[in-house]
Amino acid sequence: TGLFNRPAFFSALAGSDHGAVLYCDLDRFKPVNDRHGHAAGEEVLQEVARRMRASVRETDVVARIGGDEFAVICPSSTAADAGLLAARLREAVERPIAIGDTSVQVGISIGIAHTMDRLDAGSVADADRALMAAKAARRAGRQP
Repeated sequence: TGLFNRPAFFSALAGSDHGAVLYCDLDRFKPVNDRHGHAAGEEVLQEVARRMRASVRETDVVARIGGDEFAVICPSSTAADAGLLAARLREAVERPIAIGDTSVQVGISIGIAHTMDRLDAGSVADADRALMAAKAARRAGRQP
């Protein structure tokens, strides 16, 4: 995908000041692999990575944490900035993606953790918990 991997993400996080971490998980990605094959899944991940990079500020760090999970470090951002970024990411990622002669559509769930202290592994854990809450709300029919 050309994004930071997990170790590079945590290395970048260690040098971050206050701000936000967004923890993201693709929704409806497994059916892409099941119906269209892993090569199509890789194309989707690459396109999602391009869309995410195009949606963030130059100072933000986008990483593929593993599988279909991504994270974004937003240094010096406000909570409102992070919320707006999440909306931009959702809009960009959820557009249809052309795969060969068809198109697929994935969703994205996003958890946000904002702090005025230094960003650290605790911020990532907070964003992951917020992601789980967002996924639970979506399953329950409430848009987070």
